[in-house]
Amino acid sequence: MEKEKLEQKYMEFQLLSQQMKQLQNQTQLLENQLIEFVLLIQSLDELKKLKNGDEILVPVANGIFAKAKLEDNEELIVNIGSDVAVKKKIPDTKKLMEEQVDELKKLQKQMLNELQRLSTKAISLEKEINGVISEKS
Repeated sequence: MEKEKLEQKYMEFQLLSQQMKQLQNQTQLLENQLIEFVLLIQSLDELKKLKNGDEILVPVANGIFAKAKLEDNEELIVNIGSDVAVKKKIPDTKKLMEEQVDELKKLQKQMLNELQRLSTKAISLEKEINGVISEKS
């Protein structure tokens, strides 16, 4: 009976370890998204400083840029989903990005709390496994 209990606890521990690893990966992806949004907000601040006619680099693809002249330093065209784009003033766009950063931070906090919960449970399980092993010795 003790062997079955030990195997069950070990399988539960393995499952927790996998869940923690997946959550850590998701947390890292979320952190990368947060960094991208922060950089985007900084870029919006820099864009406001430019004048119409200033030369800028426009991304064509990842790592590929084209030279262009800025025609409008007050409005941007923003994709709002489902291939729908609308014109938005830079401050409105910045506010939208900041709201998304806030949402991502809330999600990040939830994920870190869940990771802490799983970690605590894994430590408890590890103690139980060690206890069962000690009883067998």
